[in-house]
Amino acid sequence: MDMQEPRTYSPQPRSRKAYLWIAILTVALAAACVFAVYYALQTGIQQAQASAISAEKAQIRENAAQAEPVDLATPLREDTVSEVLKAESIPAYSYDQCWSMDVSKPSGVTLADLKLVSRGAFVGIEDAFLKAEQDYGVNCLFVMAIASLESANGTKCFRPNNMFGFGGRSFSSKSECVDVVSRALANNYLSPGGSLYKGKRITDVNKRYAASSTWDNKVCRNMARYYSIISPNHNAQLEKLK
Repeated sequence: MDMQEPRTYSPQPRSRKAYLWIAILTVALAAACVFAVYYALQTGIQQAQASAISAEKAQIRENAAQAEPVDLATPLREDTVSEVLKAESIPAYSYDQCWSMDVSKPSGVTLADLKLVSRGAFVGIEDAFLKAEQDYGVNCLFVMAIASLESANGTKCFRPNNMFGFGGRSFSSKSECVDVVSRALANNYLSPGGSLYKGKRITDVNKRYAASSTWDNKVCRNMARYYSIISPNHNAQLEKLK
């Protein structure tokens, strides 16, 4: 009887498809692990943030409960009054005093003061005169007095919105006209070295601004009238705050 050799098992090599599935499963498992770790970290961070916010709110409530009431109205009111009291009283300058006045310096009037003396087309643009004084330093009552003389309080303009007979030009608004003329007066007529500078009094400006020899007298009278109206009211308001 012939003896047969025992058979041995030879495993078949795995197919490429099997290896592909193994790789896919490995990557998926790794991704799941990474996501789980990320989710756990994010959850921990959010919980920590929520806990910190809750603790902060609790601290704020506790501080608010223990805090004493703060009176804001009184210090604000006192500060406002203090600022107003820093303003100087405004004299009722006479004609002679206006004549010798340095009109390159600001008048110190308020918007309420200007509304007492504005007439005609000046009503509603008082802030333009005041802003020009603040921007260029020139006395806004002097500027208003010129405009009053040249255009009957802005009602008869030489050119559209030109209340000063200035430069033979038009303006987009009366407020623009006030700004342009105030700047020209400050820089050209009232500043030493200015192209039209002759001095800082009304009569000095007259020499280069107007041909009329009585222009300065009329402007001066307007200014004196403004001061006579503004002074008693302005000073009375200051006294009420003392």
